[in-house]
Amino acid sequence: MLKKFAVSFLTVAFLALSAATSLAAPDPAKLDELKALNQQMFTLKKQMVDKQLDAGLLDQEKATKIKTFIEERQKQMEADFAKGQYTGFGKKQGQGFNKGCKRQAPDTPKTSPSPSNT
Repeated sequence: MLKKFAVSFLTVAFLALSAATSLAAPDPAKLDELKALNQQMFTLKKQMVDKQLDAGLLDQEKATKIKTFIEERQKQMEADFAKGQYTGFGKKQGQGFNKGCKRQAPDTPKTSPSPSNT
């Protein structure tokens, strides 16, 4: 009797878990829409870097480095889409301020005194 109960319980558990994963499958049409929106986003980011370069806010070396990073991220997103995954923004590493990132948040903002305060 105990064996039948154990087998029945495991069968029901297996079916329940497999049904949940099949219901969570992404919709291909929605993934295509997200892919198109991400393509637009990366194109706009590259245009913003070009405008910052034209305005003199960035030098050529920094602009090239930023655009290379954008292109690498775009390739990673396309590879994820090919696998049917969507990672969203960032790499989900949790590397925010005070969580192991290389650059630490400043304790106080560095501002210059305004003429009205002197």
